[in-house]
Amino acid sequence: MKMNKKEFIKIYKEYSHRVITTKVVMALASSADHIIAATVISSAVLAAITLINPMLFFIFAFAFMFASGLGSYIGLLIGKNEIDEANKTASFIVLIFTAIAAMLAVFSSINASKVASLLGASGDYHRIATAYLRYLSIAFFPQMISVVLDGLVMNDGSPKYNFRVNIIALVMNVILNMIFVIVFKQGVVGLAIATLISHSYHLLADIYYLVYKSKTIKIRMPKKNYKALKRVLFNGSSDFLGVFIEAIMIYIVNLSILKFLPNEYLEAYAASAVFTLFITKIYLGSQYGLQPISSKLMGQGKYDELRYLFAFSVKRSALYAMGLYVALIPVAWFGLPYFLDSPELAKIAFILYLGVGFAIVLSNIGIQSSIFFTSINRPMESLGIAIIRTLILIPVFSYTMIWLFKFTGITLGFLIPEIILTIGFMHYFKRLDLSRLKV
Repeated sequence: MKMNKKEFIKIYKEYSHRVITTKVVMALASSADHIIAATVISSAVLAAITLINPMLFFIFAFAFMFASGLGSYIGLLIGKNEIDEANKTASFIVLIFTAIAAMLAVFSSINASKVASLLGASGDYHRIATAYLRYLSIAFFPQMISVVLDGLVMNDGSPKYNFRVNIIALVMNVILNMIFVIVFKQGVVGLAIATLISHSYHLLADIYYLVYKSKTIKIRMPKKNYKALKRVLFNGSSDFLGVFIEAIMIYIVNLSILKFLPNEYLEAYAASAVFTLFITKIYLGSQYGLQPISSKLMGQGKYDELRYLFAFSVKRSALYAMGLYVALIPVAWFGLPYFLDSPELAKIAFILYLGVGFAIVLSNIGIQSSIFFTSINRPMESLGIAIIRTLILIPVFSYTMIWLFKFTGITLGFLIPEIILTIGFMHYFKRLDLSRLKV
């Protein structure tokens, strides 16, 4: 029996609404470092933190690879009622990923200074970025594992639990940020310590759920299953490369601004990004929230419902994103002067919010289409979209537009690629027969 519109709305409210809220809330949590750095310390600290973002994206590319690959595969197995296979796969993959997370955390902490230099930081920017990354890297371990375990909790059918844990972690992070930075005067080190504590709680809460509360997914003594590992890595490869490619995109944008504009413009761009980040999270949350449902529908061969659910997500989230973009205009106008040391930079940052923010509103298709194909176990399409959008279009247009038009080029570098990709994907998806795809 096919689902009707009311059932789709119910599914979207149950899954996507909570994940959208969680993503926006977690964006606020991640922005807490940036907000406190800019308002309490200086805008130079904000710029330094922004310069190391490509490294953060690279680290979490591994987490998203395992989270999306495992989540999609587990959802497919549950849809086929292969519960025992799902549990064996989950247990083995979590063990493998824990070892990878530990190695990445240690490596990035030890090599913090070299990484900061590689990402273009020099002078005061280098000193600040190195200190921040050295301590923040320790928090990578619980944070990365939590991303993977969140996916298992979602597939177990408990988005409410995920939502509550993420909210508590957010509140904890914000409060600890203020305590360590404002009260104890620990600067960027305090920001990193607050992140470590809050994400450690997040990890422990996820472990508690999977051990004591899980209904379907049970973590047990793992058994070697390299075939399943290969399948998970294949499924999640597009998300890994997508996030990794996004790290390259951010790196190129940062370097383009530093090369063709005064360094202060990077501070203005970093300040505006604090607000535009929330718009992106709506699209991510909308499609990630539907991942368990999309995977199961694909496993059950319900292709019409799958197509409709994707279209519904795109339309509904676009409405939310535009509403948030408009609502944040007065917030950005009054808030940006507190983020930047110069009033002139605040005006530049506000113009960037208007331009780049609108371009990000148009990124709906570019973001959601890639996640959609991963959720239905078609990583090659997902990877193709990520490469076209994030490795080719945005970097190429950002570099050339900033080179040609300087300040105005920052907005054009984001806007033109989204328009091109949206038109191209709509033409492709209209003719796509999901029933002919092999998974």
